[in-house]
Amino acid sequence: MGSFKITDIKDGHAFTEPVFIDKQFILLDSGMPFTSKMKSALVEWGFKEVFSDGKESTRDEESLEKVRQIVKTESFESVSIDEVMSGEPNGEQNEKNKVAVEANRKFITTVEECDKKIKEQQESDIEARTKFAEKVYEAGMDYITFVYTRFVTHRELKIGLISEAVDALNNFIKENKKYILGIQPKEDAKFDKNFIVNHSLRSAIFALSIGQTLKMQKTKLIELGVAALLHEIGQIRLPPQLYLTDRKLLPMERALLSTHTTIGYSILQDNDFPISISIGVFEHHERENGMGYPRKLVGDKISLYGKILSVVCSYEAISAPRHYKDAKSTHEAIIELLRNNDKQYDDIVIKALVQSVSLFPIGAYVFLANGKVAQVMDANGDPRTPIVQLIGEKNASGFPLTIQTDNDKLKIVRVLNKSETLDLLKALKK
Repeated sequence: MGSFKITDIKDGHAFTEPVFIDKQFILLDSGMPFTSKMKSALVEWGFKEVFSDGKESTRDEESLEKVRQIVKTESFESVSIDEVMSGEPNGEQNEKNKVAVEANRKFITTVEECDKKIKEQQESDIEARTKFAEKVYEAGMDYITFVYTRFVTHRELKIGLISEAVDALNNFIKENKKYILGIQPKEDAKFDKNFIVNHSLRSAIFALSIGQTLKMQKTKLIELGVAALLHEIGQIRLPPQLYLTDRKLLPMERALLSTHTTIGYSILQDNDFPISISIGVFEHHERENGMGYPRKLVGDKISLYGKILSVVCSYEAISAPRHYKDAKSTHEAIIELLRNNDKQYDDIVIKALVQSVSLFPIGAYVFLANGKVAQVMDANGDPRTPIVQLIGEKNASGFPLTIQTDNDKLKIVRVLNKSETLDLLKALKK
């Protein structure tokens, strides 16, 4: 494998084979060009050279074809997000801005109207309040779909507009955390070919909840939220078969998939995003024990955004259905993170997540020591004693009865398993 001085690589040039950052982790896929910003960042981080079996070239079509062939080992269904990737930049600048501004206006208006509607509902009418939170969630899905699709068709990412949308989402979560955190992806979401959108939204919601618990400044919260929304954007530059297949990936395919953090960093830097956001995206697969990628950073070498995204990305992935697995319960996901096997995650960030969603996460169904069944509705100062809504019991106003659990007679004994939860939901619909 040959070595190449970073300062000698010409701007815009690509290599005919993948480029490695340290003879193990891929920096760029073959055919992907070096940019002046990427080169400057590498030098700033102390890297002097990169490695590749290929050669520097301005012609990259041949190498891109090699990448396509890597995953051409079996037939796959077409993927909707991939189908629009062939689009080229087009349209007048003012028209592009008009479309993007309108998408922002639509999302922000929905968020603000739903927040107002929630405040108009009686506090005990949790069902009505949750429905408005679900509308915000759906609007968030539509907005992220727009942002990603707009990028692949027009190569357009607007930091200002995305920050405005995240600001609105952050304000909504601050006021209505217990409602939006209780929304769970449906089981058939595993068949959604654009699962990245759902993953990005949930990651942003969890990240902002953690940031609020850590009492981060508003500007930092917005940056964190933007990084969470866009942390997987590098994946849309890769063949979708890499992340939508349920077969075991080949070593070369795994290496190619791992480049999405670097690709995401490059995309954001090319679109003038703050370095703090770009670094958060770059580091969301780093691990405290140095076993992550792409740079195998340890402990305090990882940025705060990277540490938070590492936790929420894993929590979301564990608790959400995928085409290759069923979802674990949110309680199981929390327990898995609390075990923190091999010390992969930052303890402070994990504690902040637990404080945000509680040890028995919002939305989970639980058995109480008094034999009653309840649903967790809100976190509490003590993550072991969340606020719950008793199933089948009403208050004086006719709404479901909400109580504070404790470590005695109202103690949570255990979480209902998947089968029990499904049976309960069926019974409630009758």
